Amino acid sequence: MKIVDELYNSKEHMPDLQIKKVSFNNKTIYVINIQTVSSSSLSNDYVLNYLSNRSLFKNKSSLQNDLSNYIPSISFINILEKDVYNYLFNGFTILIYDNEIIAFETKAELDRGINEPTSEPTIKGPKDAFNENYNTNIGLVRKRVKDKNLFINEVTLGTKTKTKVAIMYMDDIVDKDLLDEVIYKISNIKSEKILDTFYIKSLIKNENKTLFPTIKSTEKPDIISKCLTEGKICIISENSNNALIIPTFFVDFFYNDEDNYQKKFFAMFAKCIRILALFITIFAPAVYLSLITYDQQMLPTDLLINFSLQRSGVPFPAIVEAIILIFTFELLYEADALTPTSRGTSLSILGAIVLGDAAVAAGIVSPIMVIVVSVTSICSIFFVYQDFQSFIRINRYFLMILSSFFGIIGILFGFIFIITSLCSIKSFGKPFLIPISPIIKEPKKELIKSGLLTQNIKKR
Repeated sequence: MKIVDELYNSKEHMPDLQIKKVSFNNKTIYVINIQTVSSSSLSNDYVLNYLSNRSLFKNKSSLQNDLSNYIPSISFINILEKDVYNYLFNGFTILIYDNEIIAFETKAELDRGINEPTSEPTIKGPKDAFNENYNTNIGLVRKRVKDKNLFINEVTLGTKTKTKVAIMYMDDIVDKDLLDEVIYKISNIKSEKILDTFYIKSLIKNENKTLFPTIKSTEKPDIISKCLTEGKICIISENSNNALIIPTFFVDFFYNDEDNYQKKFFAMFAKCIRILALFITIFAPAVYLSLITYDQQMLPTDLLINFSLQRSGVPFPAIVEAIILIFTFELLYEADALTPTSRGTSLSILGAIVLGDAAVAAGIVSPIMVIVVSVTSICSIFFVYQDFQSFIRINRYFLMILSSFFGIIGILFGFIFIITSLCSIKSFGKPFLIPISPIIKEPKKELIKSGLLTQNIKKR
């Protein structure tokens, strides 16, 4: 066959390509795999040993019939000549005889085991997380959702990478229009490389000109299972330990999986704290700047005098002082994210304690500004999703600039602008602020309650 000659020519630049000729009664079978992605033991046990111990073709039957009778493996399929390389790169062992080509699944274990989630800490809930193995990730979801209506639509993306992507949904409750839109957008992705779910996220999130994230990602299979049972669509990609959740709404970013494992009152209390933390982390620096710069009459006289005494030795305007401190924190945040765990603690101590104390002692910043920025930074830690934190950081600077020029009035206009922007956002055709705007009364749904019911998705 032409493909055999092509494979022999490929060995020059593919040293891990293995080709073995096996002869039976003047018949030749070519056994081919790629050593680095295939398991040699599986190829030997399930293919070569059985070929060596059986007398094939005694009835002149087809290769597929002989192998189905003699080789104890369920994972084999007849393929076309044009698909040989694709199956080889996916860890299959290829058998070629005359005009028949059969692929056996003999993938090597190239993935790490199932570990605890790193970006989403877990205390009471399940401690297993997705890894880079496609089948393992789907299995972790199927282990939780044992329903025949859990459908998987599989597509291959990337002209160079040929990455398998699974679109998972519950067929009996999913919104069909939403499903068709998601499948259409993903199936029509034109890219040479899809290496992770975040590549998909950046290519399908093109309906909003907004900084706010409209697609959420997670590495926890229990969250994916919960979202599936609520009628949402989840995207799992080969070589990625994160799955995407479509659609995503504003209230989803205040939900924490740990809320499922404690009493309802404490879960509601925790959500209230997260909502308060969002307002503090966005508005606190801007409010302080407006009170110091324009609206001093709103402060008690004693407190205003105290603030003035603290800032008496600072040579910079309040807005410059705030930007210096917050930008320093941004540097520490990015450095800590990229620093190995063994060094992260020492870096945090150096930045938070040594530099902060030295800046106050040198008169570069005032103590009250250190307190404001510290509280702001602590409140931002409540939100573990990086996209959400990026939205917080950008709007924090936006409000600080407005407050430094226009005071409280500037903050009010900034707040109106942010709310208006959120109200105009659509997440795959669904209002982003559901159930706040539009208000959903049946079933009753409030901001502090967790999750989004399937009925709400299908209703809008």
